[in-house]
Amino acid sequence: LYKLALDQGVQFNFNEKVERIIIENNCATGVKTIKKNYIADKIVSNMDIYPTYKQLLPNEKSPKKTLAQERSSSALIFYWGIEKEFPELDLHNILFSASYEKEFSAIFRDKTLFNDPTIYINITSKENPTDAPKGHENWFVMVNAPGNYGQDWEALKKRARKNIILKLNRILKIDIEKLITTEHVLDPMGIESNTSSYRGALYGAASNNKYAAFLRHPNFSRSIKNLYFCGGSVHPGGGIPLCLLSAKIVDDLVPETITHA
Repeated sequence: LYKLALDQGVQFNFNEKVERIIIENNCATGVKTIKKNYIADKIVSNMDIYPTYKQLLPNEKSPKKTLAQERSSSALIFYWGIEKEFPELDLHNILFSASYEKEFSAIFRDKTLFNDPTIYINITSKENPTDAPKGHENWFVMVNAPGNYGQDWEALKKRARKNIILKLNRILKIDIEKLITTEHVLDPMGIESNTSSYRGALYGAASNNKYAAFLRHPNFSRSIKNLYFCGGSVHPGGGIPLCLLSAKIVDDLVPETITHA
């Protein structure tokens, strides 16, 4: 996507945090960053809708009911370098919980991790061998997690790691911990701080209500002209395909600029 954007003439300004969206006479006219102001005809935010209003539009009226919606689940991710190749595993692997109902009850009702989690393992070296040293594999190990509500994440991560390893040992019939050469852990707090996703939610608002899909924030502002929204926290929903579709919707909403020589 980055290369495609460059090919289309997009200019990226990295390490330049946006501090707020500039609003004049109920119209978005630019963005203020830590370095300078940028004036623009149209503004599109793909930031989570909650911090978009709370941080980038602090002086504008926010949609309280929308921002108060229950947030989706988050994730706990272990990035492991594994000193072995597993021919029985593929690019994508899912080891299901014995009880989905109990797992999601723990996540959404108790705001904790389930002791028998569904485990997703992605191993890109299956497709691109250069992603890991010869004879090794790179494992992205993810389990469902509640959002960040102030839990003791150090204790939860320690317990989750133990339960994941026990489950992998049982299924793969091996001591996986002896094969872990490198490890990096990303928890809901890290997701929240790294991506500004409120509570570390992966999909914005939760889909636990049958009307949830219809209650998502639209891809435009009803009160501020020239301001648009895309990404997983707005219409039509979370996940890469729907995020890209939200961008396509914004593209259709924004009229093409006609320039004259």
